[in-house]
Amino acid sequence: MEDDAPVIYGLEFQARALTPQTAEADAIRFLVGTQSLKYDNQIHIIDFDDENNIINKNVLLHQVGEIWHISASPADKGVLATCYSKTSDSRVQARAAVWRMPKELESGSQESPDDSASTAQTLELLCHLDNTAHGNVAW
Repeated sequence: MEDDAPVIYGLEFQARALTPQTAEADAIRFLVGTQSLKYDNQIHIIDFDDENNIINKNVLLHQVGEIWHISASPADKGVLATCYSKTSDSRVQARAAVWRMPKELESGSQESPDDSASTAQTLELLCHLDNTAHGNVAW
């Protein structure tokens, strides 16, 4: 058996949220959410091609706040949820939302592994999860 070189992927910002996309049975795919107070946060869709030992990626903008938790739908590969913090009136609020990624990204990565060619796309908000009865979103 041939030993493959390790594959490394770097992020622009700090990240604490990582999840596999289990609804995608034909690819090895992970979602990573970033945490930045100064810049728009991102969700990186990372596809690992185990035959060629390369990573392909796409980036989605998550402009509503820094991501503390991310979860992919086990049934629909285009749907994900994030728990995030949003600063409003000098207060930090915990929120959660369900999102749909662009249709062209659901079927697999179309992006080249070259970072310089990438442009971030936006998520479609499906719904906010109401936390008024609980006072806060439980991570």
